[in-house]
Amino acid sequence: MNELTYEDFYKVAKVTQHSEFEKYLNNILFKKDERCKFYDSLMAINSDLSVDSFKPYFELYAAERKSFQQDYTPKEVTYLMAELTRSDMLDHQTSKYSGYDATAGTGGIIIQKWHDDKVQETPWSYAPHRYLYRADELADNVIPYLLHNLAMRGMNAIVVHGDVLTGKTKQVYFIQNTKDDYMAYSDINVMPRNKQTEREFGVTQWVDEPIVHVESKEFIIAKALPMKREKLEVSKNPKAKARQSLKNQLLLQDVAMVERAQKNKVYPKGTIVIQISATKGQIGLLKSNGEVDSRYATISTDNFIDSNFAFYFLKKEMPRHLHRVQEGLNIPIEEVGKCPFAFPIEILKLVLKEPIYEQLSLDLGI
Repeated sequence: MNELTYEDFYKVAKVTQHSEFEKYLNNILFKKDERCKFYDSLMAINSDLSVDSFKPYFELYAAERKSFQQDYTPKEVTYLMAELTRSDMLDHQTSKYSGYDATAGTGGIIIQKWHDDKVQETPWSYAPHRYLYRADELADNVIPYLLHNLAMRGMNAIVVHGDVLTGKTKQVYFIQNTKDDYMAYSDINVMPRNKQTEREFGVTQWVDEPIVHVESKEFIIAKALPMKREKLEVSKNPKAKARQSLKNQLLLQDVAMVERAQKNKVYPKGTIVIQISATKGQIGLLKSNGEVDSRYATISTDNFIDSNFAFYFLKKEMPRHLHRVQEGLNIPIEEVGKCPFAFPIEILKLVLKEPIYEQLSLDLGI
């Protein structure tokens, strides 16, 4: 899926130049309804929230490279950092935050950490209220991009606009997913200027006019399964470990219908497509009903699997799987369905009728 371009941003914001776009971002920052419409429009163009939506645009049009050295972290580094800091649990006794970036920029590192945290769970066990991130940033020009990035992803986060070294602070924002729904957008609140805020976030001096703005009123805690995460482990025999893990793990073909796209067949919205001819494994998600070129494999998930969840998971897992099975420029269609799919076998009983569950268990040998 292609990155959002300046044409996309300008069309949605109904502007024609950069200064107007930045004015628009600031204008809707505390207008929840307008902000959500903006996010909806961006999501309709590109729904991939695993990467920083604004980074390419900001680096090209707004970064102050000379005065603030605003060249941001390559995405490959963000992937590595997210995996290296992965844990099988969240130890809130030793850390208040699930992830912290002291020089956040537009939020690339925190976003990748959030995404990695999310895909370690299932849609049934993931609940936003279990995660809280912190991002500090000094530069005025990047703060609106950072706040929009985090709110659009439904994150819970603290954003400190100030100097992390001296504690001189302009504002402290609280981004909160009040619905506790991973498909919802977050509220944007401004923390009050009091002694408690100063102690909690290391504020030594307030250096700008206060902003009074609170959106969050009622907080709803989601009913979710217990958290189940797997920490990153280094194996001395990765092939043996992979074979063992597959015995206890579903494959994509167990929870989805995988086929090469058929001529003149109309595939429904939510179908996942993977290019398998002359390909590097490009993956996309249909946003409306339509025909699909025969170069692609189509994946239609079972009705108890959210297609958006499956799409985000496969974007991460499928490249590793295809690296093992790809033949030249082509991918055998039968290998697509053999991609491991992280859907805990324990909760199948909650969503499948028992006879189907038993047959599936026999097929998997578990």
